[in-house]
Amino acid sequence: MAMQTLIIIDPSTSGAAGDLLIAALLDSQAEAFRTEFCQLFQNLLSEYDSDFQVEWLTTKKQGISGTQIQTSAKKKFSPQEMDKIIENLREQLGLAPESHELAKTALKFLVDAEKIVHGQNSHSDPIHFHELATIDTIFDLIGFAYLWENLGFLQMEVNILPIAVGGGLINIAHGQVSVPTPATTEIIRNGGLVIKGGPINGELLTPTGAALLASLNATSLNYLPLMKIHRIGRSFGTREYEKGTLTCLQIIQGSKPISLIKEEVNILETNVDDVDGEILGYLFDVLFDENLVLDLVIINTISKKNRPGYLIRAIVEPSKTLQATSVLSRELGTLGVRILPGFRHIVPRKQTSHQIEVLNGKETVRLKKGFIDSEFITEKVEYEDLKRIARKKGISLREIRKRVLSEIRKENENNA
Repeated sequence: MAMQTLIIIDPSTSGAAGDLLIAALLDSQAEAFRTEFCQLFQNLLSEYDSDFQVEWLTTKKQGISGTQIQTSAKKKFSPQEMDKIIENLREQLGLAPESHELAKTALKFLVDAEKIVHGQNSHSDPIHFHELATIDTIFDLIGFAYLWENLGFLQMEVNILPIAVGGGLINIAHGQVSVPTPATTEIIRNGGLVIKGGPINGELLTPTGAALLASLNATSLNYLPLMKIHRIGRSFGTREYEKGTLTCLQIIQGSKPISLIKEEVNILETNVDDVDGEILGYLFDVLFDENLVLDLVIINTISKKNRPGYLIRAIVEPSKTLQATSVLSRELGTLGVRILPGFRHIVPRKQTSHQIEVLNGKETVRLKKGFIDSEFITEKVEYEDLKRIARKKGISLREIRKRVLSEIRKENENNA
């Protein structure tokens, strides 16, 4: 049976911080790799802060062995300076666009959270990171992205178990606040992260840890899926907690069988014979713009009293049934909507991002590929990307699709 590789991040007792995530990734690798990684980043980052030091060590807590990262830094940087350093390091490390984007997205989560917390709406307003202003934060962002790429995780499915945030009160630059801190809470909200309180009083989920996890576009799970485990990395932070509490972060690499995915859906139906084309067209816009339906079709019918009419059929997620039903009733004036519970099988798909040359300009497009077991079934360029480029370049969608697919095939041949 064909297998799909996947990554499980388990912060359910440890929470997450940049050093914890990096240490867990290093823990699954040989000692020589860990040493080479730390030396590389000490050499690169000491150019910006001569006091910067980074080292790894093996530690044991309550009989469990894991890796710990220790850093020291003094110099402070503004978010604008941090952004520039990330750009410089991208070139020096030769990072792929996807891993560079990971680091940039994480920094944006941090900046946006600070803006919201401080009530700053203007792009020109200065942002102060306080605790996050040293080169440590740069190391967390770019070091994690570097490892994520070099360990081959960029194209893997990523899942995250519920994140422990801790609890109680801590002191920050603004005074005493509850855990999670205001900035971390904003990142949790903006990144759609699933969290839980405890298991200790203290800060387990830091803003940087939250920003990195939010940047992975991962799926949240309550439990480990059906899988084979191939490799595990474990890490510990530098803080000590009361005896009996094991705050150990795990990053698990494994594989699971690839097959058709079963998904529960509801099918909504209603018949109408007194609406026109404009209303039906607007219905499409409302349902898809508000992300209420997975699919929608309108079928010509002959309804009661021999009148021509339409059968409206929508496929929706069960959680969105009530909202979609309300829209159908409001927009169509229908007095009843049938709800048919069911399920559908979905072909597993992978999405990749490509930077390609289109009419003397670089464009980013997303490509979806469908597989059943190891058999390649189909590939399709994201329609919204094609539409954006076609309008920008002023040529037909058909021509853009042909050019984009041609460039992607060339890229694949070069990589092979």
